[in-house]
Amino acid sequence: MDYSCITSKLKEYNLAETFPELRRKVSSLGIWSLTEKVENLWITYQQMMQFMLQGFHDSQSEKIRQDICHQLEIIVGRLERFERMAKYPSDKYTQARKNLDNVPSFESIVSDMEKLALELKQVKGDELIRESVRQYHLERLESLHESATLNLFNWTWTSELWQNADVNQANQFIFSEHISSNDKAVFISAVTLSLLEFVDIAKLLFLLDSYLVDDNHVSQRALIGFLLAFYIHFNEIKTCTEIENRLSIYRDDSLFLHDVYAAMMQLQMSCTTDSVSSKIRNDIMPVLMRGVMPKKTSGQDFNVNEWMKNGENPEWMDNEKMDKKMHEMADLQLEGADVYYASFATLKGYSFFSQIPHWFYPFSFDSIHIPELKKMLEGSAGKFIKLILNGSPFCNSDKYSLCFTFSNLGQMGKTAIEDQISNQIPNEMDINDLTENAELNTSKKDIRRHYIFDLYRFFYSYPYKQQFKNPFDILKKNPLTPLSNPWLKHLLCAQKEDLAQYADFLMRKEFYKASLQIFNVLAENEFDSHLADIWQKKGFCHQKLGEKTEAINAYTVADSIKPHSKWTLIHLASLCFSEQKMEEAATYYKDLLDISPDSSKYLLSASVALMHCLRFEEALPLLYKATYLDENSVSILRQLAWCLIVNTKQNEAMTHILKLLAIDCNDEMANVLFSIVLILDGKMMDAYQKLRSIATSSIITDLGEKLAILHRLNRIENSNRILFLDALQLNND
Repeated sequence: MDYSCITSKLKEYNLAETFPELRRKVSSLGIWSLTEKVENLWITYQQMMQFMLQGFHDSQSEKIRQDICHQLEIIVGRLERFERMAKYPSDKYTQARKNLDNVPSFESIVSDMEKLALELKQVKGDELIRESVRQYHLERLESLHESATLNLFNWTWTSELWQNADVNQANQFIFSEHISSNDKAVFISAVTLSLLEFVDIAKLLFLLDSYLVDDNHVSQRALIGFLLAFYIHFNEIKTCTEIENRLSIYRDDSLFLHDVYAAMMQLQMSCTTDSVSSKIRNDIMPVLMRGVMPKKTSGQDFNVNEWMKNGENPEWMDNEKMDKKMHEMADLQLEGADVYYASFATLKGYSFFSQIPHWFYPFSFDSIHIPELKKMLEGSAGKFIKLILNGSPFCNSDKYSLCFTFSNLGQMGKTAIEDQISNQIPNEMDINDLTENAELNTSKKDIRRHYIFDLYRFFYSYPYKQQFKNPFDILKKNPLTPLSNPWLKHLLCAQKEDLAQYADFLMRKEFYKASLQIFNVLAENEFDSHLADIWQKKGFCHQKLGEKTEAINAYTVADSIKPHSKWTLIHLASLCFSEQKMEEAATYYKDLLDISPDSSKYLLSASVALMHCLRFEEALPLLYKATYLDENSVSILRQLAWCLIVNTKQNEAMTHILKLLAIDCNDEMANVLFSIVLILDGKMMDAYQKLRSIATSSIITDLGEKLAILHRLNRIENSNRILFLDALQLNND
């Protein structure tokens, strides 16, 4: 029995099949700490069974049995981890753990980090030391600090379940006044990566508590890590009342609730990265690239004046189209879309990114990994590079990619960048003012966004990404919402306005199933002033999911709450039409005509629906008006000609049929209608000859449907109808 099967059975509280298998597996792996836990749980369950057989009834037995199952689920996760390490010794996880053999303890790492932080501060602040000596000591200490940071990350990422001593060390680290904000941020990422390997209640509680740290880099990373692990592992922790109680404390904290909604929205926004990248690559960038410079023709210089003189408007001069695409790009960026992922995905091959912790380093101008940066900043292009790195919307790992790219450009490349940026800056603006005002943005919004972008890049661009459980793959299939589990629902659903905004966001980003679940909850409040809008959105989500009957029902409710809404009527009419509910469709199109009486589109649709209901006399005036409004519409002319035929106005119908054939002699419907007029006039052979050479299965089907209607109206004998169609069919065969 594999681990996924064991987990599935444990979720069903099946201990009869899972206990023997787990005891065998834990014994074969020789992990004595886990063996002891499994055996203790086994003894507890044996005692429960014995008490039951002796006639004792324990009201808590069901709860205890469920708790045993949940504890075994956690053990299964750890067993799977140990077995993976034994089976895949070359995996990054296994290697990281083995490389820590010489590290005595978590406590020693924290102690080293604090000691190094104090020494670095002392060396930097010592004004009596010579600069050359200072640089020597700084390089030595920074190298030691880098090694300690890697040890901290790998120890935390590959750590087992935290005990009280581990929690104390983690708190000492995160609340230390000496440890830098960036080091704390990296530590939080390590805890998150560890939780994505297997659940640990102590680590989850630590992240939740770390949200309270007065440092946006720490608090926002902790919140994102907690949300991901809490969502992914909820079924394994749902009996943990400690987390539930801790979350309930935040229920009245409006700032926390706002951050949770914002973090969830950004996480789901990142799930649209593929579609955003596709839009930029296939839609936006081609237009912008065509606008960069004119093409030369026939080896000669392109003469703008000659083109303008001849009335030409080359596409690269279409500023309006370019501006529109630029605005689209800006809107995507403002909304939180990852517009630069595809551009930087190819810039993650630098050796810096071979170390997993580096993917989560906050960007710093003082990083020892980009020593060339200081020289670059002092050079002629330095101000421009600083402007790009400070004021840009790029995430941390992309900024490191840029630095490595800049350092490899050479002087000509740097000069080209300087010239390019200079051309983009208005003459009245001073580059010195721009660089002085451009500081690294430390707002919660940007920190959240950039950190999630960093996570996304790691899970999709790291060369060994297949060795990790990708949380974004899970979010793409099952979006994170306030209804994802009962605890989130209790925490977030009291804020109806935020809940509605999140549902709207999910709908805009095409997570229709998830947004529909929220709209269903919102629709339960019959006194909501926006109730009609909610039912409209429910209908829209059902429609996008292909649930047409449910969509019609929802739109009908919306129409009853808020009658005469054009948006609702349009969707109701089109859906009823597509579902062949023509009586309802005709009614809704007539309602639309009350709002827009001169819409040829609604006139045509209403008349077609009426004709499907054999209400040809009612349809004819609508078609006359539609023809008056749009006399050259082929669709309207076809329907008018057919309606005239049914209303015994063959001569008038022929006028419009001939007009259609003048436009296109191969118009199938026009030829069918021509033949029907001939049939009604008793000219069967002429009608047969008219269709014989062009009769296809679709033409014969269309003709058969129309002749059936004429038969129902006693306009044609049934035997003649059948014989004529058979003649065409047999000839066609």
